[in-house]
Amino acid sequence: MLKLNPMKKGILLSAMCALGVMTACNSDKSTPGYTYMDDMYRSPSLETYEVAANTAQGTSAQLPVEGTVARGYVPYDLPNSNEGYEASKNNAAVPAYFAELDAEAGKELYGQFCSHCHGEKGDGNGILMEREKILGIPGYGADRLPDITPGSIYHVIMHGKNNMGSHASQLTYEERWKIIKYVMKLRQDQSATAAPVEPAA
Repeated sequence: MLKLNPMKKGILLSAMCALGVMTACNSDKSTPGYTYMDDMYRSPSLETYEVAANTAQGTSAQLPVEGTVARGYVPYDLPNSNEGYEASKNNAAVPAYFAELDAEAGKELYGQFCSHCHGEKGDGNGILMEREKILGIPGYGADRLPDITPGSIYHVIMHGKNNMGSHASQLTYEERWKIIKYVMKLRQDQSATAAPVEPAA
């Protein structure tokens, strides 16, 4: 058996360590170099929309296949235009369960997303109106908005109208219809308390 003196042993050990460090390095700056059992603790590095070389790793972020619909998403095809708004008044996209919805189920959501502008009673006198931050907010009564329907309210939630921005990303499909049901209740309340319109002479 070959025996090395302590000095030669140290030199040999140092050389082996240096060789290990050098072989662990590479010129590809997108990888960490060679590591022991790398796949056990480091996820693969992929550029956005890059297909992985190893099919077992799959791909990075991908655009959905054309024509597919995300789970829980209900498409809405009416455009954000005056024509789209008018078409929404007769929109048949109102779900069948809308008639059976409890109006009070949308009260809390209405308080979170709508009352600061439209008011707790739906009269257009929310806190932002009172502080004159936003002016001209309509109430829901038939005297103020004579031709709104559940479909047109849904259209406004999806696309926004005038000073109101879209709330489509903030509310789920079911939450939108709960709010609409509550708005229709407030509309009835506002219409019942509105002053009667005197006939023209």
